[in-house]
Amino acid sequence: MKKIQKYRLGVQILCLVLTIAGFFADFRGTMLVIIGLMLLSGVFYCGWVCPFGFMQDLFSKLGSLLCIKKRKMPIAIQKVLVFSRYILLGLVFLIGSDFIFSIMSFDPRVNFEKLLLGNMVAISFIGILCFFVLIALFFERPFCNYFCFEGAKYGLMSYFRLFTITRDKSLCVNCKKCDKACPMNIEVSKCNNLRALQCINCFQCVSSCPVKGSLHYGKTNMKKREKKRYLAMLTSVLVLIGAFLVYNIYNGDNPLNIKNKHHAEANVDKNTMIEPLPSTSDEITVITDKCVENLGDGSGIADGVYTGKGEGFKGTITVQVTVNNEQIIAVEVIENRDDKKWFNRANDVIPDSIVDSQSTDANVVSGATYSSRGIIDGVKDALKNQNR
Repeated sequence: MKKIQKYRLGVQILCLVLTIAGFFADFRGTMLVIIGLMLLSGVFYCGWVCPFGFMQDLFSKLGSLLCIKKRKMPIAIQKVLVFSRYILLGLVFLIGSDFIFSIMSFDPRVNFEKLLLGNMVAISFIGILCFFVLIALFFERPFCNYFCFEGAKYGLMSYFRLFTITRDKSLCVNCKKCDKACPMNIEVSKCNNLRALQCINCFQCVSSCPVKGSLHYGKTNMKKREKKRYLAMLTSVLVLIGAFLVYNIYNGDNPLNIKNKHHAEANVDKNTMIEPLPSTSDEITVITDKCVENLGDGSGIADGVYTGKGEGFKGTITVQVTVNNEQIIAVEVIENRDDKKWFNRANDVIPDSIVDSQSTDANVVSGATYSSRGIIDGVKDALKNQNR
């Protein structure tokens, strides 16, 4: 396990290159694999894939090279502060107000990925990004520890993992080197099965252990009673997740982008003289029974389907706009990276508003400001593309 840090470094560099190349710009399939890995064996994404996590690691190493003493948050304070990212996660999912999303827009992890993909971000966002990177010279993974609500979500998902880091108490010499090495400030020396929600599977604790076999990665060791309780809890969670997915797929929400034969297909009235092209999108807005008397933003544009792009919260939103008889008859989002829960709030309203008013001068949806603006800007860009 001593060489595992070299392997991890190689994977982190590869994932950084893939992100820059845009291979991870739309990675639903990859995320499904990563989520499956989390459920079985813990949060590998944060420790092995996340570009901003890697950047914090690099600056932590730079700090060591500059002989900057690493500091650890006192355990008593750590046990309180560790809940901060779960509070943020709760605010995002339970409140979802414009205020919360304004705060989220400063998320250095998201803005760093935007920069890697070649998208411009505000100077203030870059300032926050630089702040956390510089703090990493003194504290390991400061953003991951206390502010990353995505990491908090992944940690909760990995609670029932079957494989984890285990400690053999008979071999442990209680040197606490594992505690000092852990970038997430976990007391590894007190764990038998490392189930801490903050664990990112970086294996720094294993690499630092002086006794071979004292810490190792493998199947969780559980007594018979613990196994029964574990299986009961895991079964309950899986049933709830399964019921949630089936309900959403049946009702057209489609959280995993799975085709749903029950979802109604959009049809264009014959009088429009044009049919929409086949698409993988779940949502499409079409004028069918009425004709807009006054021409709007579609005025002077030839019949056709035009593609445009706008900037959502987590990246580019790609939109297709269908124009017929100088009218916008369909607005369809064909690609986006925003969280589905928030994106749907915008996508359920903005396309209808644009088609009904024949104008891109639409009001943003409260709690989905960035997705709303991304769709609107995508439509504007699509209408400009007709001259290209």
